[in-house]
Amino acid sequence: MNFRILLLCVYQVISSAEILLTLLFIKRVVYLEPALTDKNVRAWYLAAFFLASFLTQVCIGPGSEGTAFLIPTLFFCIHIFLTRKAHRIAGIGLLIPTMGFLTGFLALLFGIPYTLSGNYPKISSWTYAVDVIFWMGAGLLYWNRQKIRHRLRLDAPYRKLGRWEEFFLNISGVFLLAAGFMIIAVKEMGMEEKASRIFAGFGCFAVILLEISAIVLIQQENKKDYFQYMTTVGEHYLKTELNHFRAYQEREENIRRFRHDMKNHFLCLGELAGRGDLEKVKAYIQELQEELGETGRELRTGNEIADAILNEKNLIARAGDIEIRLEGKLPDPLTVRATDICTIFANALDNALESLMNQEESPKWISVYIRQQGGILSLTFQNPVSSGVILPPGTTAKKEKEDHGLGILNMIYAAEKYKGRIYRQILEKDKRKIYSLEILLFLQDFPVQ
Repeated sequence: MNFRILLLCVYQVISSAEILLTLLFIKRVVYLEPALTDKNVRAWYLAAFFLASFLTQVCIGPGSEGTAFLIPTLFFCIHIFLTRKAHRIAGIGLLIPTMGFLTGFLALLFGIPYTLSGNYPKISSWTYAVDVIFWMGAGLLYWNRQKIRHRLRLDAPYRKLGRWEEFFLNISGVFLLAAGFMIIAVKEMGMEEKASRIFAGFGCFAVILLEISAIVLIQQENKKDYFQYMTTVGEHYLKTELNHFRAYQEREENIRRFRHDMKNHFLCLGELAGRGDLEKVKAYIQELQEELGETGRELRTGNEIADAILNEKNLIARAGDIEIRLEGKLPDPLTVRATDICTIFANALDNALESLMNQEESPKWISVYIRQQGGILSLTFQNPVSSGVILPPGTTAKKEKEDHGLGILNMIYAAEKYKGRIYRQILEKDKRKIYSLEILLFLQDFPVQ
């Protein structure tokens, strides 16, 4: 093999990589398919792709028609099979519409110049220019890969295509595949030049319209789901504030009533003391202390929304003979948004209360620990669980999103806004199993809200 053929083989391998990366990008961003997260599997996958691409070029010969698409399509199907947990074979059908979106874009590179000038652009110079633009864009995405991955993780729980959206994307992809091939091969269709140029122009317009429609569809769906989530959080926030205000009014009313009766209480105590009945005096004082304790029992973290949620849940807990314990204070000023505090505290306490309501073993309690070290804020919620609960120590919910309900996902979403994460584990304490949910938030990079 001479040096020129070797260069051609390498160039064809690079072209195949461009096609595969574009297909995977469409699969991930448009169809919201899962990524290949295991680093070892990803390394073997890429190594196998480049080796297979190079050997194909060497065996078949560089420049052979169809070789540039052969290996990328095969490895695209393998990628679907590796990343999907269900419907793997059916998922391979995504190749057709995904290839349609790619073909539609490539058709524009040929169809627009042909519509304007009546000639296709020179393959060599045009291809090299597209290669440069592609790898510049790929480099920009790689440079910002951490931000992109973080954004995708935040949106993942709330990004899901409905049946109508999937149907629209699939039909659009099939149409783009057919239209793209016709635009690229319009000169071979035997039409007059003017008619073929008009055909190519309308074809390019239809392709652009469908490509933009698909992008707008995905963006609008993402925004819709996000705003639905924020609306739900906002409603919970307002409901919590209202319940807190009502509970505050009730406590104030109890305090006013207690103060109003103080004169009578002192008269009773004086009469009992005058009789020398110290036992009744002690019992009466004990009753007063208990009543005073009921009127002043409030949990305080130093943050209004956290206090509102804690005291709202505390009313529910006391009705179920559950004690909520609080240790620590939230920093002031706090750089965590009120909606995120609402999401974390409300969901964590709701999950704990639901678990304890179904238990018969006593005592029942929920402990809330608030700790801060530097720019790291730790929120820990613990409660006893039944002996049958099994959870591997050190489990992080971040890696098990599919196994949790919306409450855990909402907390993950809120925590990851602050580059944080959630840890769940089962501890042994006083011969009982204790469920522990720890949420770490990194606050140093976020301004005060």
